[in-house]
Amino acid sequence: MKLNKFSQILFVLILISCSSGDDSNINVGGPSGGNNGGQEPVEYLREHVSFPIGLALSYEQITSNSNSMITYREVMNNEFNSLTFGNEMKMYNMFPAPDTYDWSDGDDLVAYAQEHGMRVHGHTLLWHPEYSIPNWLESFSGTDQEFEDQVKNYIINTVAHFAEFEDDNGNPIVESWDVVNEALTSEAMNAVFRQRIGEDYVAKCHQWARQGDAEVKLFYNDYNIAGDPNKRNELLSMVNQFIANDIPIDGIGMQMHLNHNWPSPSELQTAIQQISDTGLLVHISEIDVKVNYNDDITEFTSERAQAQSDQFHRAAYYYKTIVPSPQQFGVTVWGLRDIDSWLYDNGTDWPLLFDNNFDRKQAYIGLTNGLKGLSPD
Repeated sequence: MKLNKFSQILFVLILISCSSGDDSNINVGGPSGGNNGGQEPVEYLREHVSFPIGLALSYEQITSNSNSMITYREVMNNEFNSLTFGNEMKMYNMFPAPDTYDWSDGDDLVAYAQEHGMRVHGHTLLWHPEYSIPNWLESFSGTDQEFEDQVKNYIINTVAHFAEFEDDNGNPIVESWDVVNEALTSEAMNAVFRQRIGEDYVAKCHQWARQGDAEVKLFYNDYNIAGDPNKRNELLSMVNQFIANDIPIDGIGMQMHLNHNWPSPSELQTAIQQISDTGLLVHISEIDVKVNYNDDITEFTSERAQAQSDQFHRAAYYYKTIVPSPQQFGVTVWGLRDIDSWLYDNGTDWPLLFDNNFDRKQAYIGLTNGLKGLSPD
């Protein structure tokens, strides 16, 4: 496409201007992607590292044939090699009635990933908010044992179903699951799963997931692990108990919903090091970087663009250089364009790597530099 060639040339020109040290030349909406004016092959995010680079997306984004979604998939297929549904593989969408499962959306994602040589990370078997739980289960009138049996069978059957899909070499398409999401909150402590299954419901869910597939990688996923030492210590305590008691767990998902100035570089390093020290797989599972969390700007400034880029740079660099390669499960960006983000808030934040026109932002350069192992200091 002629537009792509124009974008490719523009990317090189902007990279040159950025390297001159004149920040006034930064296009905070871009810069756009390219391949050195068509003379050299472009390098995409997935090509800088040996671990997968993932993207969170919606069902529409793999099925719609609108011009926008066709462009979306072109960018996605170039940049990423791991896919995660933001919502469609959650319980409320897959468990519509007692002993009844609807895996059709997930099946379509698996088929898409298989066609394009990608993996799928399942997200998430169990999450506590009411809007993530089927209404019938939230108001389930049976006994606590009957409630537990419904959840147990759903987890076992769902994991077993997706374990059936393999690529041409016999490798699983769905390599992993976030088994339980965000259990270390007061809301989770008071939610229906803990009330009806018991304090050990997270451990039980991991055991049931293992019954569904002996090989799939099982993750516990949570937020603020990078910037809240108390929560991180609580997570580490739970994980160490799992390991000591032979509860199946293969990895930890660090969501990495960051701010442009939080956490500090030293705190980010410490968090990644401590999670890595468990010896488990480490997944940066939901990275984005807010630039307007205090609502103190009305437009995306060059200063915030650079600060955002620096934070993406640090997160990727510390992950690549601190986590041993056998534990590097991958980095998943929580959306493609700013408009796709859960943080977009009617255009008042710009937390992702691409602008709404699919042009690469300064943040893309920061993440790329981190993936390449270029120090942010």
